[in-house]
Amino acid sequence: MQYKLIAIDMDDTLLRHDKTISEENIKALHRAREKGVYVVIATGRVFASAYAYADMIGFRTYIIASNGALIRDPDNNTIYESILDYNNMIEVIRTCQKYGTYFQLISDTTVYTPEITNKFQRYAEWNALLKTEIKVEVEEIENPLEEAEKLKDRVLKVIVFNEDPDLLKRIRSELSERLDVQITSSYVDNIEIMNKGVSKGRALEILGRYLGVSREEMIAIGDSENDIEMIKFAGLGVAMENAIDEVKKVADFITKSNMEDGVKHVIEKFILT
Repeated sequence: MQYKLIAIDMDDTLLRHDKTISEENIKALHRAREKGVYVVIATGRVFASAYAYADMIGFRTYIIASNGALIRDPDNNTIYESILDYNNMIEVIRTCQKYGTYFQLISDTTVYTPEITNKFQRYAEWNALLKTEIKVEVEEIENPLEEAEKLKDRVLKVIVFNEDPDLLKRIRSELSERLDVQITSSYVDNIEIMNKGVSKGRALEILGRYLGVSREEMIAIGDSENDIEMIKFAGLGVAMENAIDEVKKVADFITKSNMEDGVKHVIEKFILT
């Protein structure tokens, strides 16, 4: 199979633990691009954060952000966007308030939150690490239910955080029963809520039609629950060695870890040979 597109998750896949990209991975991405392969960053992150990493890679990529709720081309043109249903957003906020748990409302460039916590330190670190015209902005909203109206055309997803896995399961179960939404997770301490049907896999399908690339001609690489749908969709689904078991179970191939240039290994094995 001659693959024409490679979709790569960011955290714990393309990125090392210190949130940098190894020179080996960067070189491999350039070689794949030179061979005519579309390089796609597919992340749960805010679009602005993913966009900024192009400075580190050295060229602009297609970007799937917010778990598939937003797709943009290398020139920052929107290919697809799924703004979270306003009524569902309100119900998620109410549920978070009922359980006293922390949440963030995510747009393409801005994180809205009822409380500035140490979780925002990572956004400051990412902004300092990267030089780009687009930054991740943070805006505090003291009364989310009262201020939600002004955000109804901006929010792509809601992230709910809690260190108690049982509480997260309870919230996830309650939201799934009451609302017509898509729920996934990018880390053990969160759940992420988008419109029903939104996923990285669905985004790959949309992007494939846009570019004229079939699913059989795609490679997708990831490590977390929010990567499962794109790994199942792609012709070659790849799990990182450091991936959770659920990802490994659906993958066609398991590559090396994010600390061992697993992305480079896939590119060399399936694209450059």
